[in-house]
Amino acid sequence: MAVKSQRGFSLIEMMVTVIVAAILLAVAVPNMRKFMQRNRVANQSNSIMADLTFARGQAASTRSYISICPRATTTDNTCATTGNYDNGWVIYTAVAPNTAYDPTATDAAARLVRVTLVADAASIRASSTGPLTYNGRGELLTSTALTSDMTVTVCAKASPSDSIGTNTTSVPGSQLLVSHSGRVATKPLAGGAACT
Repeated sequence: MAVKSQRGFSLIEMMVTVIVAAILLAVAVPNMRKFMQRNRVANQSNSIMADLTFARGQAASTRSYISICPRATTTDNTCATTGNYDNGWVIYTAVAPNTAYDPTATDAAARLVRVTLVADAASIRASSTGPLTYNGRGELLTSTALTSDMTVTVCAKASPSDSIGTNTTSVPGSQLLVSHSGRVATKPLAGGAACT
């Protein structure tokens, strides 16, 4: 009588496989979380940089005032008087520098150009409060005179309920520098720097 051999995994082989998988997951999950946070910072930094560049280009090409301001809430397009861009921002034509967008206005000179919504996983703070305006030469005009570059700081939030992000060596924030001439540059936020 012929003996049939059984095929499959032994209990020891299965246990070794499970242990190796658990070790790989223990290493991969935290690194994946940090990778996702770094990508959120880069995405939001690129988004506001693109919109600042867009507003500058529109102002120069139309020879008019184009403003960008933080949204006061996520449900409407009124301007906040802070430098907190966590609710997103609006880009609009303005009749005068640093005037807030009024969604109820019937003036044809003040029209909405673009609305950008922001994911709640990053905090975005500008050193200047209220609307930022580009003039017909593409120069940045703020509510207060610029003595140095205006900054926009983007940091990842550990959770959506956090009010402000954090800057760590493993997930560094990003800082945009906007000069008086309107040029936008970006750099990593210095280690230990605040996200304000």
